[in-house]
Amino acid sequence: MKNLMTLIFLITLSFNLSAQANCDCKPELDFVYDQMQTTYSFKDQIKGDQKEIFESLYQKLSTQMTGAMSLPDCFWKLNQLMSLVNDKHAEVFEKKPDFEADKIYDSAFVKAYRATDAFLNFPKATIDLDALTAELKLKAASDIEGIYNIGSVMKMGVYRIDDTDSLVGVILQSQLGTWAPGQVFAYLKGTQQADHYDIAFYNQVYKHLTFAKAQYFANGMLFSNVIKENAGENHSLINGEEKEGYVLSNLTDDVQYVWLNSFNRRTMATKRDALIEQIENELKAPNLIIDLRNNGGGADKISLPILKALKKKTELIYVITNFYTGSNAEMTTVRLKQRFNATQLGQRTYGAISYGSNYGKTFHSSSGLFSFYPTDMRQRQFIEYEEIGVAPDIALKADTDWIEQTLNYIKTQKQ
Repeated sequence: MKNLMTLIFLITLSFNLSAQANCDCKPELDFVYDQMQTTYSFKDQIKGDQKEIFESLYQKLSTQMTGAMSLPDCFWKLNQLMSLVNDKHAEVFEKKPDFEADKIYDSAFVKAYRATDAFLNFPKATIDLDALTAELKLKAASDIEGIYNIGSVMKMGVYRIDDTDSLVGVILQSQLGTWAPGQVFAYLKGTQQADHYDIAFYNQVYKHLTFAKAQYFANGMLFSNVIKENAGENHSLINGEEKEGYVLSNLTDDVQYVWLNSFNRRTMATKRDALIEQIENELKAPNLIIDLRNNGGGADKISLPILKALKKKTELIYVITNFYTGSNAEMTTVRLKQRFNATQLGQRTYGAISYGSNYGKTFHSSSGLFSFYPTDMRQRQFIEYEEIGVAPDIALKADTDWIEQTLNYIKTQKQ
């Protein structure tokens, strides 16, 4: 558990932003304080000295909320309290506005939105964007500062504030009418873990504040769809379509392969059954590559029957993971390593593994400004990986195909 001095950084978002509506943050803090205590992760971790630290931080934050403050300031403070518990599934976020996602492509909706206070008073950095763009173009792909593509429709510039570990991401270009150049997309702060950042950012569609805890910056990638324009080739993400998942294929005479792209219990049951049949009838090679890249998790009802089917076989197993391998896919990674002595290759996993949500309930503060998504289930055997992830036995290079690298590794094991 992190110590108190590390946690009380109490960042102030003095980013020279335009005006934004203020909120009364103390009731929001009380709401998060109460909700946190309902979770298994809180009950597991906040005991003894940690209980005193929790109460002390709560009181410290309370004293800073005597007046109105901006939503971003308030949001950071709420997440400071949240940071005392290692639980990547639980989260607090600004309540999502009530409109359909495809409305952002409706010209009439966009025109009306751009006339609202929500758009006109949206946080904006008063900085020369042309000068910023020229400066950021000089940054290396390995530098957190630089220019990022957000999908294919937006560009963002990330720059450091006063040579500190705090940064801001500002929109440079946007093909979405709901965003304008100069508007803030993200606030970032470095953590004690190298290349990991706590990030408060605005959802691309709904523009409500969300939080990414200990986000891993690697290979020029801040999020799976937020990638530096000079990042170059990046094979850490799998570039595959959903239909390619759950299909056992032959790569060489002695290596077979399957991409398990999801363990969603609502959509993958039929594919699970078809794969199990394939395993029973077609898995013949002595080496099997299981690719878990981009698998955000799901349910044991999907993953465990697949492992049970594999248990009847004697193959050597190699599992590929990346930072977007999360939750039940991380559990599967650990189970493959423990039960099958599998070799893990690639990148560390996400670190949202020990706690989860069975009921998927969301609770809203009385003001309606913020929402809390709690966790209501736990698997204590995975607690050591929470927020840390499962580290690979063999790290893979981003600029070369990861399946090819795995095949080359398998060849070396036969020599």
